Amino acid sequence: MKRLILLLLFTGLISACSNNEEITEHSYQFIGEGQYWEAELKYEAEEIREIDANNVNTYSSEDEYNFKLTYKGDLDELASMKKLDYEFKLGPTGGGSSSETFDEPVSVKEFTSRGGGTGSIMREDIVVSVEVKWDDNEESFELALKE
Repeated sequence: MKRLILLLLFTGLISACSNNEEITEHSYQFIGEGQYWEAELKYEAEEIREIDANNVNTYSSEDEYNFKLTYKGDLDELASMKKLDYEFKLGPTGGGSSSETFDEPVSVKEFTSRGGGTGSIMREDIVVSVEVKWDDNEESFELALKE
């Protein structure tokens, strides 16, 4: 009987100290293109929902993205470019942007930006819009979820 009571107390103690944790992983790839540029957005996130021993709910999240913008034409068409600005928007509030100025002839067709943080998580049904400005040119297009 003592063993049974001790076992029940020990089990209760372990249950009270352990967390009820639910982790949700998100991994999306969006692709799209315009006439001159194509882009890819890789997005990964982790949501953690936890209920502690006092039945208190907590939520945290972390995400990171890798955005790649590639010129579709020949590199020599970009060689004289002096300025490149691009941004991608994730719905009404999120996104990223980059601005580059070139003093030397451009020697690459691919431009990347990375980022991440905490806060709200992007969902797979979000509209990703891209805007590219290079010298006196401009192009906009949307990215779609790659199935």
